[in-house]
Amino acid sequence: MNPRERVMLALNHKEPDRIPIDLGGSICSSIHRDAYIELKKYLGMDLEEIRMADYVQQLPYLDGALLERFGVDFRMVQLPAATAPDLHIFEEGDYYAFVDRWGSKLYMPKDGGLYFDWVDFPIKKATMEALDNYTWPQPDPPEYNAQLREQAEYLYQNTNYALVGSAVIGGGIFEQPARTMGLEDFFIALLTEPKFADRLMGQITEIYIESCNDYLEQVGEYLHVFTYWDDVSGQDGWLISPDIYRKMVKPKQRRLLEAIKSKTNAKVYYHSCGAVYDLIPDLIELGFDILNPVQVSARGMDTKRLKEEYGKDIVFWGGGADTQRVLPFGKPDEVANEVKRRIDDLAPGGGFVFAAVHNIQAFVPPENIVTMFEIALEYGKY
Repeated sequence: MNPRERVMLALNHKEPDRIPIDLGGSICSSIHRDAYIELKKYLGMDLEEIRMADYVQQLPYLDGALLERFGVDFRMVQLPAATAPDLHIFEEGDYYAFVDRWGSKLYMPKDGGLYFDWVDFPIKKATMEALDNYTWPQPDPPEYNAQLREQAEYLYQNTNYALVGSAVIGGGIFEQPARTMGLEDFFIALLTEPKFADRLMGQITEIYIESCNDYLEQVGEYLHVFTYWDDVSGQDGWLISPDIYRKMVKPKQRRLLEAIKSKTNAKVYYHSCGAVYDLIPDLIELGFDILNPVQVSARGMDTKRLKEEYGKDIVFWGGGADTQRVLPFGKPDEVANEVKRRIDDLAPGGGFVFAAVHNIQAFVPPENIVTMFEIALEYGKY
């Protein structure tokens, strides 16, 4: 069975020959640059020139030989996310810096920095005047999507991988406002200036619909999975009240999802870290097909329970190994046991794609990464 056939069976809640495996299919299931370099050294593989797929999270484009080594069934069709097409990184004191396409400034320490963090924002006040004067970003130019069409068409016709893409040019509808005015100020605005917050999220939704339409008109016929990310939960539960989510955020997500599904037959996956157990019924009702990253260490995220209650209605993509404790700090035999446990819980009946919980972080021992994928390949057979 080839990767594409394997993936489509699993995404349609059927059992293929083995569980599909993902690494680097999206910016929510990849590996930090430092961990990637150490992994390739550990495996004795040549290190190519590093090109970044995501500067904020420091995620590189991954070498095809490494993906083959781990039996990865997916390939990404996506230009760098959350960055301007003409991204320019510069030095500012003790930091590397850049300004993203939304006009926000990000810093990463020169000494030991692992990620870029948002430090300054273009929207300073929660007022309608601030929105009137704000320079909204534009979707990617046509030549970018034409380039992606060539890539997607080549991969579709000349390989048998499942193709994954996205055209979300920032954070999700709920996430991006925090990257444009600051998290605390946006949370306050949701309560004290709801008309402002609603307009801000509404305009972001319009930009995303336009961006997704442009992208999918070029690429949609070749995609098998479209990824969307929008963290509305933390370690212990909702970041905002469910009522605010359902009144202000969910209708906009519905509009975006309907626009996406009108342009492609790809399955659509929703990424939210944290304790999303109580969110899952909303995602199913909206029509999302897949949940990622299945943060098994968060409250209420017991994989056996998740599968029993929601496994017929949504695909679980991730959850293959706890990336907060076991993968970075456990021994290889602990990693092996963790992987087997999650496969036992999530694999029956299909509807499961194996991946770590979110991106593999810096300092994760390479022997643990190798163990995780080797056990998944060996133990994940139906």
